[in-house]
Amino acid sequence: MNFSKLLVPIKGISADDAAIRLACQIAKLNKARVTAIHVIEIQRNLPLDVENEAQLRAAELVLERAEEIAKPFHIAFTTEVLQARTAGVALVDEAIAAGVDLIVMGVPFRRVVGGEFELGATPHYVLQHAPCPVWLCREAVTEETARTE
Repeated sequence: MNFSKLLVPIKGISADDAAIRLACQIAKLNKARVTAIHVIEIQRNLPLDVENEAQLRAAELVLERAEEIAKPFHIAFTTEVLQARTAGVALVDEAIAAGVDLIVMGVPFRRVVGGEFELGATPHYVLQHAPCPVWLCREAVTEETARTE
């Protein structure tokens, strides 16, 4: 497969690092562009363009981390902050608008009551609605996450 535009949703979790590295490796092989996007979810009772300095600063730190990881790959790498009601919808809309041909997404390993693995709302939505392939990088199971309730 040949990819030219990759999207990496990031939120500041450890699984993001692996997703960024994987996307950068793919981009290097394909001379592709990678865009890392952090979505700030805005509550429905607030205007969509509301500015929250703490959330913006946190987003900047997450994106700076992504840039540090990508730098050694010497690829076209950009970052972006989006504000939306739900991250999944914003990511799919962005993938469509930008003509993305691969989404690489880090997901945490978490269990819910009963011990079942939970994917989460955003990855679930992206998997259902993305216009392109979606590759998930699930973080490793640790002793703590292996325990069931």
